[in-house]
Amino acid sequence: MKTTFTARHIRLHPRLREIVQTKLAKLERVLPGRAVARVVVTAGRTDVGVEVTVAGRRGTLTATARAADQPSAAQDVMDRVAAQVVKTNTKVKGVKKRTRSAVRTPAVWPAEQAAEPGTTGEPRRETFSPRAMFEEDALTAFAASRREVLVFRDPAFDNALRFLYRRRDGTLGLVVPE
Repeated sequence: MKTTFTARHIRLHPRLREIVQTKLAKLERVLPGRAVARVVVTAGRTDVGVEVTVAGRRGTLTATARAADQPSAAQDVMDRVAAQVVKTNTKVKGVKKRTRSAVRTPAVWPAEQAAEPGTTGEPRRETFSPRAMFEEDALTAFAASRREVLVFRDPAFDNALRFLYRRRDGTLGLVVPE
């Protein structure tokens, strides 16, 4: 990643360069290729301001921090940029923030589970709108997930609904309504 440093009325502290470059090297793995970073350090009367702008394919991320010294301001601003990268990537992927326990599904089929005392045995209900994706994309997404059923719209067949499900023997099944 190309990084440009600019100092206004102050000399750059060597630790500032090190902090910014190591953090950007870590973020480079999740940022889209050919992102460009610009770091501007300005001196105030009692503090130092650091502004970081990262321009990439998905947009521009900007963060500003002020602190008593350059390294602590650089640390604060890079933490803010990292938070923005995480937020942007979750928006792009369309993944909701959930805890790990909410994502995992049970290892046994719902029909094989023993009913807990006090439950009526009603099926679990989920509501969502099916995404438009081709069969190959749906197979890839479904194979990587731990869900039992995936409902999607196939744009190749006039957005017809399709259902992918896991069979008990581990293979996948596709239901194509007529």
